[in-house]
This record gives sequence, C-alpha cells and structure tokens, in this order.
Amino acid sequence: MVLRFLREKVVEVEPLADGELAVTWKLADDLLEAEIQMKVLPPDLEITEAQARIIRAPHAACASVPDLIEKVEGVRIGPGLRKIVKGLIDGPDGCSTLTAGVLECCNAVILHFTRPGIQAGDGLVLTEEEQIARGRENLKRNPRLVRSCIAFADDSPIMQGLGL
Repeated sequence: MVLRFLREKVVEVEPLADGELAVTWKLADDLLEAEIQMKVLPPDLEITEAQARIIRAPHAACASVPDLIEKVEGVRIGPGLRKIVKGLIDGPDGCSTLTAGVLECCNAVILHFTRPGIQAGDGLVLTEEEQIARGRENLKRNPRLVRSCIAFADDSPIMQGLGL
C-alpha cells in the first residue's frame, strides 16, 4: 500500500503604508485547509487584528476558529508568547492547528526583522572559525534565535562557549 500526503504552507509578511505588518499564513493538505491573517504594529509588535478561517479540518474543535482567534488581539510578540498563545487558544476547547498557525505568523514577523542582518553576510567567503564567530555575534544581537533551529541548538559549534 502506498500512502500519499502532500502539504503546502505559505507565510508572508508585508509592510503596510500605515507602518503595520500584514501577516498571511495558509496551510493546505489532504485533510486540512486553513488560513490566518494578522496585523502587527511595530515597534511593540502588538497583534492588532487577527482573523482565521478553517475551510476543512478533521477536528471539530476548530469549528469555532473565528471566536478563538480574536483572543490573540492585543498580545505582544515577545517573551512568553508560546505560553500566552497556548493558554488563549489551545487546550481541550481550543484548536492546535490555529495555535501552530499563530505561532508561525509570529515567527515570520521576527524573521522579517532579523533577516536583513543575516543576509548582510551572504556571499562573503569566510573560514569556518569566522563563520562561527559571525554566528555568535548574530546571536548576541538577536538572542531570540537561541534554540530556534539546529544551527543555534545547545550543542552546536556556534553555541559552545556562549553560556546562553
């Protein structure tokens, strides 16, 4: 028996003329189709508007998504975000798909601001030691990247000796 599963996910961050950021998250696979649209106001990174739509879902708990998503309005993207979002829209009466989508939207906003610094060094020919030193400097400027991916995991060469 051959199983087939295809998933497509897109997250976009677009600056708006009024200074806010529009974030769009779309997920579609064989079982689920959902989308989230949020607006985030810099510099506090407060979620000012959030809307969601679940077109197709295997879990009945996700049917109340429009009511659930409104709970994240006013939340700031910063320390404790995961715990706050999970407390508001996850759990036995919540929707884990919506929680994951909101957290991915927030992560995209963070990457929107950190990406230019990371890309500044693209194309440079560096030795391995220089690359590690550059990664450590980047972590000092953006501590929220700690444990965000395998390059910044606790046992990675970049993290060794930093004491973070």
